Amino acid sequence: MNGMLLAAGFGERMEPLSTVVPKPALEVLGRPLLASALSHLSAAGCARVVVNLHRHPEWVAAAARATARGSLSFSWEPELLGSAGGVSAARPLLGDGPVLVGNADTWSELDLQGLLSAGDADTAVLALLPHPDPMRWSSVVLGRDRCVEAFLAPGTAHSGERFLFTGFQLLGATVVASLPEPPAAMAQAWEELRRHGALKGVVVSGSWREAGTPEAYRALVVGLLGNEPWIHPQAAVAPDSTVVRSAVGAGCRLSAASAVYDCVLTAGAAVASGCELRSCVVAGVTVTSAGAVSDAVLLPEGRFPLRSVTDAPPPTAPTPAARAGP
Repeated sequence: MNGMLLAAGFGERMEPLSTVVPKPALEVLGRPLLASALSHLSAAGCARVVVNLHRHPEWVAAAARATARGSLSFSWEPELLGSAGGVSAARPLLGDGPVLVGNADTWSELDLQGLLSAGDADTAVLALLPHPDPMRWSSVVLGRDRCVEAFLAPGTAHSGERFLFTGFQLLGATVVASLPEPPAAMAQAWEELRRHGALKGVVVSGSWREAGTPEAYRALVVGLLGNEPWIHPQAAVAPDSTVVRSAVGAGCRLSAASAVYDCVLTAGAAVASGCELRSCVVAGVTVTSAGAVSDAVLLPEGRFPLRSVTDAPPPTAPTPAARAGP
């Protein structure tokens, strides 16, 4: 089994935060965001993993090296090659056999065993969850024999069951060999496979969360905390500061009489005395303005609104034994 981690996106939806920290390397309770997908590839038995890189390649590579187990190689893309093009460009680095592909911008705890046992050399199989919010994310519709029947844009009316693509897919060896030369989108390869009945889906169990925007990233981290704060051992927090449902990352500092509520501090951020932050993401900057700041991204370049998104609860699929598959 080979593994491929797609980490070469530009991170437009994460701007302006991704200018300071590349999205795959964003800190999630002491681990980079890409660590979630890498751990799934390792648990699946991938003997070697290739990570494609584009923006901030050294930073993303360092984050991957810090968390990976086993052999790790990198495929640098000076120009973005697309998701299918990224895999096809990495073929010289991948071994023979199937490739388990994961995305670096999600955080999940999934049981992928059903996916790993479902494919063959001539098929691509998508790991799916029952859809939590078809208005927000695209949907996958399955037909007979678990073949993908259609992809629906967010908000498209559909009377039948629909599923969410988790970002994990198993590409058979023949499929990998026949991927189009870059640049190429995965949708292009999927459509060719779908027409021949070779694109399938498997419903897995577990939880999934995306981190595509600064607000989604903040909601992910705060959601993982529950009602407790999290403070990195290498952070400095004054005894009389207030930390409520917030994550204070490595190298960050909270001065006396400062307060943070439902916030994420990362990349050496600091909060001066007298500052109060609520529902903010702070990266690489010292916040010195006295008083309260809410719903903002605070960066060296300035203060930006934290664009709110409709954040569905983390979807949790029932175990296969509790649910009849399609």
